[in-house]
Amino acid sequence: MASTELTIPGETVDQSAINLVTKWIDEINLAERELQPWWKAGDIIVRRFKNENRNRSGGRPSAGYDRRRFAVLWSNVQTLQPAIYAKQPKPMVDRRYRDEDPVGKVASDVLERALGFSLDQYDFDGRLKLCVLDYLLPGRGQVWVRYIPHMEKLNAEQDPELGEGEEDADREEVGEIGEEVVYEEVQCDHVAWKDFLTNPAREWAEVRWVARRVYMTKAELTERFGAEKAKQVPITSTSTGITTGADAAPDAQRQANQTGEVYEIWDKPSKRAFWVAKGYTGSVLDEREDPLGLREFFPCPNPLNATTANDSTIPVADYVMYQDQAEELDELTARIGKLQDALRMVGVYAGEANKELQLVFSPGNENKLIPIDTMDLWKEKGGVRGLIEWVPIDMVIQTLKGCYEARAQVLNDIYQITGLSDIIRGESDPNETATAQRLKGQWGSLRVRDRQKELQRFARDAIRLKAEIIAEHFSIETLKVMTNVKLLTQAEKQQIEQIMPLIQQAEQAGVPVPPGMAPPPEMMELMEQPTWEEVQALLKDDALRSFRIDVETDSTIEPDENAAKAAFTEFTGAVVGLMTAAAGIVPTAPYTSPLFAEILKQGARTFNVSRSMEDVIDKVFEQAEAQPPAQPPGPPPPDESAIQVEQMKSQTAQMQAQIEQQRTQMEGQLGAAELQLKGQELQVKAAALARDPTPQGSA
Repeated sequence: MASTELTIPGETVDQSAINLVTKWIDEINLAERELQPWWKAGDIIVRRFKNENRNRSGGRPSAGYDRRRFAVLWSNVQTLQPAIYAKQPKPMVDRRYRDEDPVGKVASDVLERALGFSLDQYDFDGRLKLCVLDYLLPGRGQVWVRYIPHMEKLNAEQDPELGEGEEDADREEVGEIGEEVVYEEVQCDHVAWKDFLTNPAREWAEVRWVARRVYMTKAELTERFGAEKAKQVPITSTSTGITTGADAAPDAQRQANQTGEVYEIWDKPSKRAFWVAKGYTGSVLDEREDPLGLREFFPCPNPLNATTANDSTIPVADYVMYQDQAEELDELTARIGKLQDALRMVGVYAGEANKELQLVFSPGNENKLIPIDTMDLWKEKGGVRGLIEWVPIDMVIQTLKGCYEARAQVLNDIYQITGLSDIIRGESDPNETATAQRLKGQWGSLRVRDRQKELQRFARDAIRLKAEIIAEHFSIETLKVMTNVKLLTQAEKQQIEQIMPLIQQAEQAGVPVPPGMAPPPEMMELMEQPTWEEVQALLKDDALRSFRIDVETDSTIEPDENAAKAAFTEFTGAVVGLMTAAAGIVPTAPYTSPLFAEILKQGARTFNVSRSMEDVIDKVFEQAEAQPPAQPPGPPPPDESAIQVEQMKSQTAQMQAQIEQQRTQMEGQLGAAELQLKGQELQVKAAALARDPTPQGSA
């Protein structure tokens, strides 16, 4: 570590400290020399955008400059700015693979809530708007992420022999009274386009160090670096950059705004950060080893750059691409203004008709008859037309029309260069079909979509830096307050696990549980959830966090309300259909519940539904799976009247059977009797034949 001793007269000079600060001042000077042409072009563009010639004179042309201009740069920026950035992005933190990971799920929720609070609390939207304006004008927007812990001194330990309120002075003198973190913040600072520096490189991967120029007042320098070093920093500028000239601020105001330039440098190869002032070469103002421990080390994302080539990371502003056409547009506008000034009724006449002609064209003589003594002479000369020779303006009008047509063509050329199609500018042909307008809009917005994606990438990278700082540096206490997530600590869970057997034994023995011994029901519900220590362990482990948690953002452009409504309607219809099918299958086959839950969650992810919806889906199908299988429907309960009817039918059938049986028996008996009679008759005939063998009735 390099020494930071001051170069005070009469004391030994630390040459290594001088070499270190000299090295970084040389690096900064080299970077600024490389940026000078871009800075110069950027200043011209910003002045053109603000139209400073009129702005400084209250909207009127400034002295010695009355040239008219066409505000095409302002118009293009005002059109593109809302087209590529319309709303603040929302952080979307979730498990990378959406698998069953209770700790990852809770950690994602904690990180997403902390990010959402940080973005809203510290005006991330305002920082992005400034970056977008820098991006559309000079061509580069940048932010710088800072971790801000709020410290509080610990109370001195009390000596038992001291009285109440008397502190141990010896412990305070030896510095044993420390500080503790009571709250933490992570903020994004906007870095002005002229205050961001890197080493000359062809691409972002070749950037070895990044730096930003910070303007600090004398009080801020003293608080940050100490009084001795603050005295050595030269006060060379104000925060607005205005030091001398007619526009300089009053002395009191200028002194109050005077600042010193401090360069904050983050060197990736050495993993160290340095604070340097150009006018102080005794040593660096401060030096720290890897202050944030970020994976990519730099506290800033890849800048939001306009056009870049493969030979340099220095961007080229959009205005440079159509600057020639813009200047041509200004020339035509100035010429049109002069031609318009020439559109005046001017004529000449003979001197002898002076009085009468003056009366004719004098104000206030409308609808009046003017007596003329030499009327006969006027008639001889052809009247007023014969006395006055008018200056021709038809050629001026023709030239003016040509200038307007030329300006319209130049303006169309600018729109072709910039890609501002008529659809983006809100203009369309009412005679075109809807399909033609849709195709036209798709082709016209190709370059704008690339800008939108680049801005979303920049916002996501900045939010990921904030997420990394929150995950690795924020304490459990800060996350509890910031996110309002209900979890138990490891100590609380162990305490409940120790108490529960005692409570169960007391209940089994019929002994009442002492008041306050049983944990609240809400704490019992949290026993199945991960502990704060488990969540923090996952967040602080850079490798595990990267593998299991993904940080993204939603779009930064205004969503299509009709498309959103249609998507929601489609999702609702799909949910209703799936739940209807599940209601007929799951009760009889609970094992199919996970299948329906996964199908529904996959649809929810497709429609970008919140993680809370997935939780509800899981709860619903878990309860459905826990229900016992429904028994198949049995026969309907018997009807009493039907039973009575059936009984009567049965009795009637039995009686009929008995009657039929009796009838059959009687018929059998009658048959037997008849046979017996016939037998007896035959016997009688046989006996008679034996007595008289002669057949009766023979001769």
